[in-house]
Formats: sequence, C-alpha cells, structure tokens
Amino acid sequence: MSTTIDLLPANLQSTLHQIVERTNSASGGIQVILLSTAEGVPLGRVYADRASPLNEDVLSSIESTWAPASKQFPLLNMGKEVRTVTAIYDHGTIFHVYQAPVVVTVLVSANANLGAVRSTAIPLLKEVLEPLCTTLLNSLAPPSRDEWHETDAAYSQQGYY
Repeated sequence: MSTTIDLLPANLQSTLHQIVERTNSASGGIQVILLSTAEGVPLGRVYADRASPLNEDVLSSIESTWAPASKQFPLLNMGKEVRTVTAIYDHGTIFHVYQAPVVVTVLVSANANLGAVRSTAIPLLKEVLEPLCTTLLNSLAPPSRDEWHETDAAYSQQGYY
C-alpha cells in the first residue's frame, strides 16, 4: 500500500495511489512520485512503500533543483513538444514530466519495467493532474482589466488611497 505526504485533495491522493499500484502490478517499479511546481515548490509525494524510505535530502533536491529545470525542455532545440525526459542511472530511473505549471517526477527502481511506466503511469498522471494544472494556471493568471477597476473602487471606498 502506498502512502502520501502532501496537501492535495483526498480524492487526488487516492487516484495517485491507484496509479502507483496499477503500474507496479505490471512491474513498473515506481518508488515515489513527486509533484512540484515548475519553480520547485513541493506539492506532494506518493510513496509506493513507506517501509523502505528514500533519502529525504535527495528528494528535496530533486524537487527544488531538477523541477525548475524542466521549464527549459523546449529550449533544448528538440521541438516544442518535449514534455518528458528520462534519465537512467545505475540505481534507478527518473522520469520528469512537465505539465505546466506542474512537474511530475517519477523515481523507479533499477529493474523496473520502463514501458509500463511510460505507457500506463505517465498518460494516467497527465489525465488525472489536468484539473490541478488548470486551477494553478488560472490562479497564476493576472487579473483582467475589469477586475483591476473593481479592486481599485473597493480600496478607494475603504480609504486606502
């Protein structure tokens, strides 16, 4: 059973757990899924097995250092559609998926079925996280011109000007 540490809604946490379990049942080998903003602010984590914890310093470093670098994918001159990067190491594989403004980082074991992660987990994660991404993008959008005028009127009536 996977565990979660985050501030995400309970229904999203549950869905992320199901994605981890479904992928791992196909030998996906997911150890943890990290969700962060493109600026490196952690949003949440889903652990496949909390009994074998991963190094907290390494996870924090991935969230704060590698997630912001994901915004640079399009600048690699490999086309504007590059949204996923796979890094293979001796001890495991890291998938970075950039779905503005959220970066999903999936850490998998060295003997993981990478095809199961790419064909099952990543498409499901993109679909499930779409509402979160839309909400974050809307909250980051500058207010419209009409909203500014309404705000100005409200403040002037309160004596702030």
